[in-house]
Amino acid sequence: MKQSELVASLREHVMSLPLSVYYITLNEELRLPESLAKVVGWVDEIVVVDSGSSDRTREIAEAAGARFVHNDWQGFAWQKSHAESLCKNDWVLNLDADEVLSDEAVASLKKTFSSAIAEQTAGFSFRWVIHPPVSGHPFRHDKHHFLLRCYHRKRAGFTAEEHSIHDRPESYGGKIIRLKGDVYHMTLLSLEQLERKYSKMSSDQALHLVAKGRQISNLRLFSEFPLKFLRYYLLHRQILNGWFGLSVAITAANRNFMRLAKAKELQMLAALDQERDKTHASE
Repeated sequence: MKQSELVASLREHVMSLPLSVYYITLNEELRLPESLAKVVGWVDEIVVVDSGSSDRTREIAEAAGARFVHNDWQGFAWQKSHAESLCKNDWVLNLDADEVLSDEAVASLKKTFSSAIAEQTAGFSFRWVIHPPVSGHPFRHDKHHFLLRCYHRKRAGFTAEEHSIHDRPESYGGKIIRLKGDVYHMTLLSLEQLERKYSKMSSDQALHLVAKGRQISNLRLFSEFPLKFLRYYLLHRQILNGWFGLSVAITAANRNFMRLAKAKELQMLAALDQERDKTHASE
């Protein structure tokens, strides 16, 4: 190794914060590079848990110095809990492949970890901002959220329930401090991609509801779509995004409706199987 390369390597090691970043991925070659670019070089470790990508996700992750691990899909909460468990540091940063830290968020984290952190601190939250896929795209307006993204594993984390789509860590009682900066959510590539994503989510949610023994009433089923549509269209301000916002609100509301419809269908089919088994047993 050349002296200049050695010096650069040592400088990078010295600058690395005692912080592990983890991702869960599936075919994220388009969005993962931009997210990784914001954390490479100043965090101590990057862990990528993949559920079976067939594109260049692994190549991109390993080129960035990430530890790449395969784990079969069992739901968002389960996958994220597993990824968290593979991290070597107590302080972890939870990012999705479609999330990018702003420069201000990176600066906030570096400043925070440059000194001792109070023991009662469970983690740090950032403003979560929807981001259009390209400049000038009508998908711009959405309700902003403040989400816990960086946390201490002994003071916050996930409940690893199979098929659960709960993909946000929760504090075990410690203090959550809001830091300056944004997490840009690049959730949308196209309506087709969004529809595929929501179809998978609704199937996971349906399995989770059935496993929990949740009964879906007809009243709930018939009211779910209009109520959720109004929530996304008005409260989440998709009305400001014109025809595209209308499309997104309908797609999102349909995901909520289909999770209930799929769960009710699974319960119906299970009941029919039980009836057939009883009939066969009595013959």
